[in-house]
Parts: sequence; structure tokens; C-alpha cells
Amino acid sequence: MIAARYHSVAAILHWTIAALIIGQIMGGLYMHGLPNSSPIKFDLYQLHKSFGLTVLFLSLGRLGWRLSHETPPLPAVMPGWQKILARLTHWAFYALMILTPLAGWAIVSVSPTDIPTKWFGLVPVPHLPFFGGVEDRQAAEQLFAEQHEVLAKIIIGLLILHVGAALKHAFVDKDNVFQSMLPENRRAWLAVAGVFAVLGAASLFYLTAGQAPSSASSNKASTQDAAAGNWVVDYENSALFFIGSENGNEFRGEFETFEADIVFDPDNLDGAKILVTVSTGSAWTGDPLRDSNLPGSEWFDVKNHPQATFESTDVRSAEDGYVADGTLVIKDAERPVTLEFDLNIDGDEAHATGHANLVRTNFNLGENASWLEQEGIALKVRVEFEIKAVRKD
Repeated sequence: MIAARYHSVAAILHWTIAALIIGQIMGGLYMHGLPNSSPIKFDLYQLHKSFGLTVLFLSLGRLGWRLSHETPPLPAVMPGWQKILARLTHWAFYALMILTPLAGWAIVSVSPTDIPTKWFGLVPVPHLPFFGGVEDRQAAEQLFAEQHEVLAKIIIGLLILHVGAALKHAFVDKDNVFQSMLPENRRAWLAVAGVFAVLGAASLFYLTAGQAPSSASSNKASTQDAAAGNWVVDYENSALFFIGSENGNEFRGEFETFEADIVFDPDNLDGAKILVTVSTGSAWTGDPLRDSNLPGSEWFDVKNHPQATFESTDVRSAEDGYVADGTLVIKDAERPVTLEFDLNIDGDEAHATGHANLVRTNFNLGENASWLEQEGIALKVRVEFEIKAVRKD
């Protein structure tokens, strides 16, 4: 017997997957536009992976149900070319609903950052096994990222076509096509709502569970009062840079967000105090692939360590300017660091330029990854800064 409408299971899966796909599109566009310094960007990407995996497995279930159950026939009066287009669209959706999240899973599986995936922070998800022998992981990651984006754009186009056709059937043709996919009773609608209640609870668990202040955040809180500065930094005309080397080629990056509390009087260096708090997620070099890796656990681990701090312990004059000894905290590493800087004070305005030389592995940056040696990422990193400030009243 040919069904007059889709089974409730098919309808529940249809509307659940449809809502998830629309949410993934909107969320993906939103998080892609966020700066790396955004404190929620990392979490949004992790949730995007979890919802993508949910779409994948629900789509596989939906495909299995479709292959084993009859579907309602299209109206007899419907032109043949429209029937063919409708069937092609449906099967294209099945392919895209499976291939798009698979491409996203492939991105994670080949990524040099090797960030683990947990479904809503609860269930560990292994990497796909097909890419273990990939040598150029960065190139593979970029390739899959491009494919993922193209597939997402095709989904958007098909979604517009599909919604337009559904509205035409509902309000122009006024046939049974649109109604045949509506859940036939209240229990089916409650099932859809129940699925989203579970997913919402899982998202809330992910966002709230295990969120402890990082060592850098705690360090800032404990020292903020000690460095109530007598200078106000002009951040629009100040900058904090870092210079590294990859395969012998120098690259230059910048931390776009930082705060500095400065107590400084050339005639009273014993009372000088410098406290700098850096948003690690604001690191930027202009290279999309490199910048996508910096927030990951192999580098700054922004999710768990959103800030780095430098606090001076001694400031003294030197032959060519000044020297500030202090403690730099990045991730769980706390190391002594020396800043060398020149300072020019003209009335109530100050201009300082300086630098510090670091070894990245001393701060657990870029460790335990064989691809780093292949890419020739140098151990030495130079930090440079330019600070303009005005004296407080």
C-alpha cells in the first residue's frame, strides 16, 4: 500500500535535521566573522563540530529509513520535469547532509593542531582513520576546509530551492506535498522538541562544565591592584608584536588586544611597576592557516588559557635605556623574562619601544608535534612593543 504521508519517524528526522542545518549555517557564518580574540569563538567551533556530527548520524538514520520505507507519491498532475528535479534535489540533500559533516570531520582529523573532539564534551570522537599517513597535514587541512565551505554553499542554494518549492506546493498548487511531511500528531512534534531539549542541555553542559579560571587569569586578579598605574596607555597608537621564523623565512604577528598598567617615574625606579595582560586569542599574523592554529591546544590553548601576563619585579636604568626583569606566564608555564626598552618622556606624554627574546618551548608553545620540525618552526621568538601613554591627572 502506498503511503499518503511520510511516517512520523521520517517527519521527526526531517524537521530536526532541517533545523540543525539552518542553525549550523547561521552559527557558522557568525563564528567565522568573530575575531580570534573573542572568548566564545573556540567554544562555538567545538559546538559546531558536535552539531555537525549530530547532523551526520541523524542523516545516516534518515537515509536508512528512506531506503526501507515507501514514500508518498508526487501529485499525478505535477509535470515530469518537476518530479525529476524534486527527486534529484532530495538525493542531493542526502549526499550533502553526509558529505558536508564528513568534510568537517576530515578537517579535524588532519589538522596539525590535533585538537581532540568530544561530542558536547561528553563522548570522545576519534579522528577518521583514513588520513594517518598524510604528510602535508596543513595542505590537507586547507583542502578539506575549502571543500567543506563549498558543500555548505551548495546546501544553502538547495535549501532555498527546497523551501521555495515547498511554499509553492502549500500556497500555490495547494496539493498534499507539503502536508505529507508534517508530523501527524502532537507526540511527533513533542519528539522534535525533545531532541532539541536534549541537544540544548548538552550544549549547556559543554559551556559550563569544567570551566576553571586559567593561571593567567588568576595571576591578573591577584596583581591588578598592585599595579594601579600612573600612566594611561593610548592603545590606538600602541602595539605588541611577535616575530618568528618558518623554514628560514621571518614572519611577523601582533596581539591585537592587551592591557598595560604602568607605574613609572625616572627619579624613583624602585617604585616602578609594569603589569601587562595579553589576550592570547588576539594573536594574528595574516596567514589564515597559521592563524587558525594559534588558538589551539598545541599553541596558546585559548579555551583554557585566554590570557598571558608579564609582571615586573625590578626596573633599572641601563646604558641604552632601561631594563625590566619580571615574570611571564603563558599557559601553565611561569618563567623569568627581561625587557629592554627605550623611553622618551615629553611633559605628560611618554613613548617607549622595546623587546624581549623568548624560547617558545619554555612556555609550552608548539611542543610534541612532529610536523613543527618538518615546517622548520624556529624555537626563538622575539617580542617587540611600542607604547604611547599619557600621565594621569
